[in-house]
Amino acid sequence: MRILRVALYVLVAVVLAGGWAFLYWQSNDVDLQSASAARAALNELRSLDARWNDQLMNLRLGAPGAPQAAAPAAPSPQPHGKALAELEAQALRLAVPPRALAGVKEAFDEKAALMARVAAGDNAAVEKAWYAPTGPRLDGLARGLDLTFDVALSYGQIYRSWLLYYSGFLLTILAYAMWQLWQAKAGLERRVAERTRELSDALVKLKESEAMLIQSEKMSSLGQMVAGIAHEVNTPLAYVKASLESVRGHLPEMETLARETGQLLAALAAETPDEQQLAAQFETVRARLDALRARGSGEELAKLVNDGVYGIEQISAIVANLKDFSRLDRSKTSQYDLHEGIESTLRIAHNQIKHRTVRRHFGALPKISCSPSQINQVLLNLLSNAAQATSETDGAIDITTRAAGDKEVAVEIADNGQGIAPEHMKRLFEPFFTTKAPGKGTGLGLAISYKIVQNHGGRLEAQSEPGKGTRFTMILPVGA
Repeated sequence: MRILRVALYVLVAVVLAGGWAFLYWQSNDVDLQSASAARAALNELRSLDARWNDQLMNLRLGAPGAPQAAAPAAPSPQPHGKALAELEAQALRLAVPPRALAGVKEAFDEKAALMARVAAGDNAAVEKAWYAPTGPRLDGLARGLDLTFDVALSYGQIYRSWLLYYSGFLLTILAYAMWQLWQAKAGLERRVAERTRELSDALVKLKESEAMLIQSEKMSSLGQMVAGIAHEVNTPLAYVKASLESVRGHLPEMETLARETGQLLAALAAETPDEQQLAAQFETVRARLDALRARGSGEELAKLVNDGVYGIEQISAIVANLKDFSRLDRSKTSQYDLHEGIESTLRIAHNQIKHRTVRRHFGALPKISCSPSQINQVLLNLLSNAAQATSETDGAIDITTRAAGDKEVAVEIADNGQGIAPEHMKRLFEPFFTTKAPGKGTGLGLAISYKIVQNHGGRLEAQSEPGKGTRFTMILPVGA
C-alpha cells in the first residue's frame, strides 16, 4: 500500500512538472532568429528584384547616350537560388504556408529566365520581365511572415500568462507540501521524543531487570556453592565431632585415675602413712594404669586429638579458600594469578567434581589485571557446567592455560561429556537459554560469564562435538 501511495505521488509530481515544462516551451516558441533570417533573405530578394527592375527600366526608357550594346547585362542565370533556399528554410521553421513560398520561387525562376533572354538581346522579353509578379508575391510572403510572427507572439503571450498562473498554482502546492512536511517533521520529532523516553525507561527497567537476574543467578550459584561447601565442611567436622565424643567417653576413666592417683599422693604425703592402705592404693592405681595401657587408651586419645586437629585444619582451609574465592570488593581490579584462582575454584567446587578426573595443563602465564571475584565466578560456572555434562564414573575435565600472544592469556576448560547440539550453539550465550531439565538451571550462567569476560575486554568461545565433549576458551587481556 505504501509503495502504491509513493508511486501515485511521483506520478502527480511528474504530471505537474510536465505541464509546467509544456507551458514554458510554448511561451518561448517564437523563433526570433528564424524570423530575422527570413526577413534578411526576403530583403535580399527584394534588393535583387529592384536591381533587375532598374536594368529593365533603363532598357525600356532607353538611357540617353547609352547604346543598346552597352545595356547592363543580366545577372547570372540563378542569382536568387541561395537567398530563396535560406528564405525557404527559415519560412518552414516559422510555419509559413508552402503555397506562398512556392509562388515566390516560381515568380523568381520565371523572371530570372526572362532576364537571361534580355541579356541575350531578346527585346520582347523586356516587357514580360517587367511585369513578372515577383514584387506582389514578395509582398504577400512578407505579409504571411508578419502574420505568422504576430500569431506566434500572441500565442506566446497567452502561454506566458498561463505559465504565470500555473507557476503560482505550483508554488501554492509547494507551500502546502512544505507546510505538511513541517507538520510531519514536528509530529515525527514528537514521536521520536516519545519513543526516546520510552526507550530510556525501557533501558532503565532492562538494566534493573538485568541486575536482578544477575543477582538471582549469583544467589543460585551461591546456593549451589554453599551446599557444596556445607558438604565439604561436614566431613572434617565429623572428624572433630567423633574425636571429641570419643575423648569424652574416656574422660570418666581419666577422672577416676586422676582421683585414685591423688589419693595415693595424699597417702604418701601423710606423716605416719599406713603401709597396708598405701600398698592397696598403689595397687589400685597400677591396675587402672595397666588397664588403660592394655586398651591403648593413650594412643587412641592421641589419634583422636590428631583427627580433631586435622578436621579443624580442613575447615580452616575451606574457609580460607572461600575467603580467597569471594574477594568481596568485586569492582576493584588487581593483579591476579590465574593458576591460584583455578586452584581456589577447584577446591570450592570439589563437591561437584570430586568423582571426575581433573587434569591440569598449566603454561607460563603472567599475572593479569582483572576483578578476581568475577573471573572466579566465570571459572566456577564453566567447571560446574563441565561437571554436570560428564558422568561420575568416567568423567574427565582438562584445564589448559597458555599465553595467547604478548597481550592475552587463554584458559581452556574441556570435558568429555555428551556435547552440545549444533542448533544450540548459536544460542549458547543467550539469557534464559538452557538445555537442562526444567528447574535444573536458569539459563543465565553462561550469559553472565560471557558478559563478565566481555566487560574485561576479552572473549568467551565455545567448541563442541556431540558425543565427544565441549571446550570453552576464555581469552583475557593482560592489562586492565
